[in-house]
Amino acid sequence: MQASTPTSADVTATSAGPDAAPAPDGDDLDAVVAGIGERIRALRQKNELTLQDLAERTSLSLSMLSTVERGRATASLGTLHAIARALGVQITTLFAQSGADDSPIVEFRDQIRDVTDGGLHRRTAAYRADLGIEVYVDDFDPHTSHARTPSQHPGDEIGVVLEGELELQLGGEIFSAAAGDVAQFSARRAHLVSNVSDRPARAVWINLRRL
Repeated sequence: MQASTPTSADVTATSAGPDAAPAPDGDDLDAVVAGIGERIRALRQKNELTLQDLAERTSLSLSMLSTVERGRATASLGTLHAIARALGVQITTLFAQSGADDSPIVEFRDQIRDVTDGGLHRRTAAYRADLGIEVYVDDFDPHTSHARTPSQHPGDEIGVVLEGELELQLGGEIFSAAAGDVAQFSARRAHLVSNVSDRPARAVWINLRRL
């Protein structure tokens, strides 16, 4: 599915607008907006992209992207979706906590949930850009996948199957992983993780050095 092209109306420095990403008010909102900007900048630099490169990939203006990166504007979901796609990540990555907080615990209710375009229900258990690690709890309904088509990106992946059975397409090969099995591979190889069975499956999935 092709993302719609965002316009300048998708970003405002004063209010989020009807389709903007939900966030708390006041100082909390400022912190969320600043954090999103920092993560966008870190991901852009990690991918060795200039602001001009990102502008061309998203059809957003340089000034808009600069404003978002500096945490001076609240971007709509349409804008953030376009940026996330251009950076090769899920939109939830832009909202995830990237550093240590006062508490070592991220409560269940605070963990970000998302559904991928392959139908996978994904919960972000931990996101540490400073350590280059993402940890997800993945719930696969029958006949769903982590993406619609095989994906490739920097880093490595490790997955632990907790329930059910998953199929891993890796390059031109197909592997099966049952409960208790572990998958580990370079994410630079084209890969697709699917539940081809009629029963649900669950796994803990770790991305290393993807960002």
